[in-house]
Amino acid sequence: MIVRVTTRSLPAELETYAEARERRAHDIEVLRRGDRHQRQLAEELSRCRKGHRCQNEGCKICLALFRRWLVREATPILASRPHWTSASVVTAGLLALDDELDDFDLNKLVKRLRKRLERSSLADRTIVGGVDVSHNVQENCAVGYQFHLYLLIEGEDNLSLREAVKAAFPPDDTAAEPYRFKCVNHIPGAVSYSYKSIFVRRSCFIDGSGIARTKKQPLKGAELRALLTFLARYKVGARLILQRVRRNGNYLVRSSGAIRP
Repeated sequence: MIVRVTTRSLPAELETYAEARERRAHDIEVLRRGDRHQRQLAEELSRCRKGHRCQNEGCKICLALFRRWLVREATPILASRPHWTSASVVTAGLLALDDELDDFDLNKLVKRLRKRLERSSLADRTIVGGVDVSHNVQENCAVGYQFHLYLLIEGEDNLSLREAVKAAFPPDDTAAEPYRFKCVNHIPGAVSYSYKSIFVRRSCFIDGSGIARTKKQPLKGAELRALLTFLARYKVGARLILQRVRRNGNYLVRSSGAIRP
């Protein structure tokens, strides 16, 4: 039986259409202040409408529609199993300096991350997640665009699962907290969080007490233009990571094979 998620049960983290439209309007305004290619992207986004969606990873409306689809499709799959753990992972080798972002290949990155999972001791677990990105700044000096993972992993949050994740994804030495694990209690909210629609600036600094702090801020104009231009190279959903689950047209279905007891 296919379980459907109604609008009432959709998590509050999912933006409304009005919110997505407002965010896209802001992106278009910022892009129009950029170079010729960024101004062209602004016009492409402005032409996206019902019946003629651009399916662009940088379009806030297409992204909002995709996130709603993901929550509706992934929630029944996760709800069919008793335990799930969320893992936020900042692994080595996923930092793109500001002048290297154009050379970064998101498709190759996602393929490489999936291969790591397939070759790890997590290979027999169902996983749904995504790749997130932030622009990191250290003491007001740009570090670069940091890509990281947010995975929903079948199983209890225990030492075995945590060690398996750490073995598959060595930590980035520059990350203050490369791993965060949490038991999933609200599935729709966790699914929506796994595929972000808002990207931030992470400003790291040492406070007056000598303690390292991180502050989330909105991306500055140039940072947002660079990231939107990068994301626009990909179809919406390009950051999705699936294991033992696959897309079948407009549906998510479990892949064939034994499921963990």
